[in-house]
Amino acid sequence: MTAEPRQDERTAMAVHWVNYDLNKTGQDYTSLIDYLKSHQSWAKPLKSSFFVKTSLTAGQLRDGVKQHIDTNDDVVVVTITGASWATYGIPSDVNEWLKKNL
Repeated sequence: MTAEPRQDERTAMAVHWVNYDLNKTGQDYTSLIDYLKSHQSWAKPLKSSFFVKTSLTAGQLRDGVKQHIDTNDDVVVVTITGASWATYGIPSDVNEWLKKNL
């Protein structure tokens, strides 16, 4: 289920948290990683997640991700505002990215 974006969400830069489960063992997901890294800015806080700064909406980014994964894989894309966040055990460069981009 996808909500229709407001006009200001279509052109503004946003940070989305992309979380995925790649369910097919032995699969090469280089194209997915390359796609996520192709946006304005990104950080990889966990094994199967990225923060992506882009002008795309969450739905548009999800649709782009779907082009690089199998039909049995799962993905969740959430727009984050940075109003409140906390980390533990995350590399310092990811924390710095969050401070700069949220």
